[in-house]
Amino acid sequence: MSAELCLPSLFIEGFRGIQSLEFPQLGRITLLAGVNGVGKTSVLEAVRFYSARGDTRVLRNVLVSREEFVSILDEDGEDVLIPDFSSLFYSADGSNEATPIRVRCGSGEHNLTVRLADPDDQGEISDLFPQEEDPKVLKVFVGECNRTIYAGRLEHYYDRLGKLLPIRATRQRNPIVSDSGPWPSPILHESLGPGLLTNQDLSRLWDAVALTEGEDLAIEALRLVVGNDIEKVAIIADSPRRYGPRARDPRAVAKLRSSTSRVPLKRLGDGANRLFAIALALVNARDGVLLIDEAENGLHYSIQADYWRMIFRAAEMANVQVIAATHSWDCIVGFAAAAVEAQADGMMFRLERSGNELHAIGYSKENLEIAARQRTEVR
Repeated sequence: MSAELCLPSLFIEGFRGIQSLEFPQLGRITLLAGVNGVGKTSVLEAVRFYSARGDTRVLRNVLVSREEFVSILDEDGEDVLIPDFSSLFYSADGSNEATPIRVRCGSGEHNLTVRLADPDDQGEISDLFPQEEDPKVLKVFVGECNRTIYAGRLEHYYDRLGKLLPIRATRQRNPIVSDSGPWPSPILHESLGPGLLTNQDLSRLWDAVALTEGEDLAIEALRLVVGNDIEKVAIIADSPRRYGPRARDPRAVAKLRSSTSRVPLKRLGDGANRLFAIALALVNARDGVLLIDEAENGLHYSIQADYWRMIFRAAEMANVQVIAATHSWDCIVGFAAAAVEAQADGMMFRLERSGNELHAIGYSKENLEIAARQRTEVR
């Protein structure tokens, strides 16, 4: 009997380009397919925010990574950029009328709602930030708990200099103004974007699995690309005397049977680094959720089925629920083959937009196998 899933179902409303979207049932492994820009990444971001129990640092990191900023004047009267939280709210006509964001999973015990604060919610915001004519705050609700959080100005502004300015250290860091507490504990989750992880992130994930079964899984994943030539992997930090002040930054190296010296993992290609990160993230997300955007990135079509077999096996072993997104046909076919073989539940949804409405069309693993075998369009 499989352990209970963290997210048995999912409903999203008012988030980015999603007016409303429902997934009545999620699997142990759920794959989201669809054309570019249809909303797959937004679904992953909403799940990440829900898993963090409304922690706005998650939203801030998402906005910064996508360079979604607005320009305001700081206390010295200079232009600075802050994350543009208004871009997270759905608006059918492109206006600044922000409808509340709602994310619900399963029983709804920890329903998440985010809205702009009403005037009565503002409290002492104006006194805390006198440099702003119309300071804005967010109200975040998780179940019965709520927080009032400063989020900067939410209207759209353009940088006066016409270019992207560096984010300066100001007092505007989304302080919690009021908190009903105690706040619900977050769901353990890891998130992998379409790009490669930094060395620092790899080091963090590696520290948690070194000398455990997770290390063996990471090696197994690498062999999908490198073959049996790889023996061991380690994260090391070089001497600062040799490479300068940043030389203590960790880096991943591998021991190959065909080489007497250590080989930087990056030399083995993006596919090897991607698989290594996914294997580490799977183990680090034990009893939680792993989110993978553009799951096919860096991987040759010939290893897609083995790649998904590894994910199914590791997710069952570590009790991890995986939600991934793709627009690759080869990724879908590989997923279908692995899903049919696996004991764990595998589901796929094709996201399709009709005007302002977004629909999730579900495929069971049995129907997905038929679609893949007949090459029916499900992307």
